[in-house]
Amino acid sequence: MRVIRVRVEGVSLDFEKAKVIADVLANGTLIAWSDGRRHYPEVCCVCGDKPGWMVYGETRGNVKVEVDGYVFYYLSDV
Repeated sequence: MRVIRVRVEGVSLDFEKAKVIADVLANGTLIAWSDGRRHYPEVCCVCGDKPGWMVYGETRGNVKVEVDGYVFYYLSDV
């Protein structure tokens, strides 16, 4: 999996802004995300020490974008 990490300074960052940045960098279909409080999808599984949404993203996606605490998983052709 390709991992892209972005640090943003000088701008107040919210989920929508972080998602726009991640969308541009990943150039694919968003399949899982977390903002630190909420996450998608609501997946329940016994996955060791990882939450279900993260396992879902890692097993179905090929690009992970981290933008200042926001985490996005994408399926991308790039």
